[in-house]
Amino acid sequence: MIMTKTHLFYPVSPLDFSDEQINILYLKQQLEAFQQWSMMQFEQQIDIDTLVHLRSQFIDRLLERLWSFYQIPKHVSSFFKRNRIALVAVGGYGRAELHPLSDIDILILSDYPLTKEIEKQIGDLVRLLWDLHLDIGHSVRTLKICLQEAKNDITIMTNLIESRLISGNQLLLDELHKQIFSDKIWPSHAFYKAKIQEQQERHKQYHSTSYNLEPDLKNSPGGLRDMQIIQWIATRHFGGEFLQKMSDFNYLTPEDIADFKTCRKFLWRMRFALHCVISRYDNRLLFDRQLSIANMLGYKGDGNTPVEKMMHDYYRVAHNITELNQMLLQLFYESILNHSPQNKPYNIDEYFQIRDKLIDVRDDEIFKKEPIMIMQLFYTILLNPQVIGLYSNTIRQLRSARRSLTNLLCENAKARSLFMLIIKHPDAIEKAILPMHKYGILSVYIPGWKQISGMMQFDLFHAYTVDEHTIRLLLELDSLKTESGKQKHPNSAKVFAKLSKPELLVITGLFHDIGKGRHGDHSEIGAHLVEEFCQLHGLETKDTELVIWLVRYHLLMSVTAQSRDLQDPAVINEFIQIVKSKRRLQYLLCLTVADVCATNETLWNSWKQSLMRELYLNAKNSFDSDIRQIPEQRSIARKNKQEALAILLKQNYDEQIVKDLWQCYRVDYFLRYTKEQIVWHTQILLQHDLTKILVAINPHPYHGGSEIFIYSPDRPYLFATVCNTLSMHNLTIHDALIITNKKSFALDTFIVLDPNGQTVQEDRNQGLVNALDKALQQPVYKGVTIKPPKQRLRSFLVPTQVNFLSAFNDSQTYMELIALDRPGLLAYVGEIFANLDLSLRSAKIATIGEHIEDLFILTDKHNQALDDDTCQKLRESIVIALDSMN
Repeated sequence: MIMTKTHLFYPVSPLDFSDEQINILYLKQQLEAFQQWSMMQFEQQIDIDTLVHLRSQFIDRLLERLWSFYQIPKHVSSFFKRNRIALVAVGGYGRAELHPLSDIDILILSDYPLTKEIEKQIGDLVRLLWDLHLDIGHSVRTLKICLQEAKNDITIMTNLIESRLISGNQLLLDELHKQIFSDKIWPSHAFYKAKIQEQQERHKQYHSTSYNLEPDLKNSPGGLRDMQIIQWIATRHFGGEFLQKMSDFNYLTPEDIADFKTCRKFLWRMRFALHCVISRYDNRLLFDRQLSIANMLGYKGDGNTPVEKMMHDYYRVAHNITELNQMLLQLFYESILNHSPQNKPYNIDEYFQIRDKLIDVRDDEIFKKEPIMIMQLFYTILLNPQVIGLYSNTIRQLRSARRSLTNLLCENAKARSLFMLIIKHPDAIEKAILPMHKYGILSVYIPGWKQISGMMQFDLFHAYTVDEHTIRLLLELDSLKTESGKQKHPNSAKVFAKLSKPELLVITGLFHDIGKGRHGDHSEIGAHLVEEFCQLHGLETKDTELVIWLVRYHLLMSVTAQSRDLQDPAVINEFIQIVKSKRRLQYLLCLTVADVCATNETLWNSWKQSLMRELYLNAKNSFDSDIRQIPEQRSIARKNKQEALAILLKQNYDEQIVKDLWQCYRVDYFLRYTKEQIVWHTQILLQHDLTKILVAINPHPYHGGSEIFIYSPDRPYLFATVCNTLSMHNLTIHDALIITNKKSFALDTFIVLDPNGQTVQEDRNQGLVNALDKALQQPVYKGVTIKPPKQRLRSFLVPTQVNFLSAFNDSQTYMELIALDRPGLLAYVGEIFANLDLSLRSAKIATIGEHIEDLFILTDKHNQALDDDTCQKLRESIVIALDSMN
């Protein structure tokens, strides 16, 4: 945390403005001057509490002066009655907390409806505030209406309990306070329940985690709102100064209070900096803002290092706030609801007791005296299904003991025995590992966990920090045992159910990304760390070897399925040679599926599922038949052709007519297409004039993706034309198969998904077919239709890489392209292929967050692999073209 200076006063007070200076131009100048002055003080590390309160004071004085300028009195006659009026600050402004872009919420309170003259004066005041571009939220209410609306709306009630007078009649506001703090309007127990429900619903909007990579400083779990909800409930129930009351009632220790203040200061500094770098009110730490904020807060380093350091601190603070929030809300639950368990606390052993389904320690010093009991706590939870969580006192003792530990718990032999018992339990993930992560125990047990705790990855692929992703991976594995998991992942769930030692996947999951953030390949680093861990915990040699292999190759299946050509027997062959056994394959499938699903909730779709299943089944069949070599290409093509013909003959197609159509097809057509695709192509082509272009969309989604088949005279820029048209329809290409028959007609297939990872809706099919047909009918290629890159992509710098990989076929060249994703990219690449007179045979498209990792299989105009000079020209052309798009 950065040390700050205190004691500061702005040299100008709005109370000193003369009536002549009350005009828009002058007041705008003063507001801008104050804004610039406060930003300068912020950069000089002035205490953030001072700055936040000082802005509130400045606005107080401005409103007080304007209230006087418009001559709004404290009392007026209204229908022959004495009518009191008050200008009141509510909400965050009522707490005297204003950040540069914070809303300024005010209430004009009166006993009775206002006269037209007073309404006009107030209207003039509010219009002036709007003209000054202040974000004013205002309401004009009588005391009676105010109380009624507070009773009907918890948000209004919350704003009012923090209200304070700016100008006008203090007695009127005192009467409001007296009413809202009575049991007639939102008694404490009802207020508590409503705010708890509000927090739960808010947390769901952020996937119930603090570890999103673009968190909302105010609303995300562990954010300012979680601190404020404690404050609101305490203020409603106890009244008075929040932190002082918490200390008086022994809810917070001095250490807790210091923690609370430190966390608030940190979030306030981040929010102040955020409001300095954006122009409109927002509280989200979006990627394109993070580096500017980190620099303003004084974080140093090259590249994204300042962001990673800042976000690491943020997640640590969010974790502390979450713990304080849970601990205090549980204490409030007992005090406010006068809750007493139906049964008195009862002992479950000599160390622990249960208080209304929550586990509590019997000795407050037990964790410090015997740290081994920390592990015993979580094992005891597993042995007692009635336990649903930790009691507040236990949370406090864990916090304290965790901070006092000098060695990792895994260094204790008894702790290791307990850990192994925990991970073998069927409920281990949900009831033990998850709370161990939540309360920071994994950091003091697993070597290296502390380094990945709160570690962000500055990309659009990963939605969570490394540790949060790891926990979500374990939860995904756990879900394979549930009915919903079996429906979502039918193949993986069946495989998981047959695993003899699922606990090995728990260890693998915990270590698969633990090497991130260090120099070197994180998979290799993780493999070395997990080897030491397995040996320390006494795993059998064969189990240790499996876990090491899984950590080292945890990306193998995902990369092969998504970025390699699964129709190429050599690709499957290479995969099998690395995996070597059916046992490894089974564990790897479950790990891979869980890993993809836990990375980003939008990543998993039926297309990816089909790729994983296809790769798994190909490899499994090989292991089942004890054949380690995939059949030769010609035998595969012959088999596909024979089976497709048998299907067509059953449908009463004439064999000779079919063979006449097929006689102009090369072997690679029957090799690369499945028998089902061959049948579909044949059916639609036999009904078509073969001299004309045909565009068709398969009515049955191909492996979870929309399959677009194009029959067209082959020509330069054909691939670019199709890619450009699909991009204009906001569709993402995931696979492309380019085949040319002996008559120089293309038989191409594109597998596409919409932006949500779904197949194209049927009502869009005809429009898409018409657009493609129109584009292909154009005699001259018109180039790529330029679309601006997505706003989020502009924050990322991805150097364009063109790599030529070892080819499985000597007559083809495999080119890997890694680059920043952007609209029209594939069309640009297709243009370059055409310009260099290259033939594209196949393309595998993988979008990983903000960048693409695509595979293209190419030949030259003589259907041979590219020579070195051509490869160099291709690399230079792509790098120049894509860099010019930035």
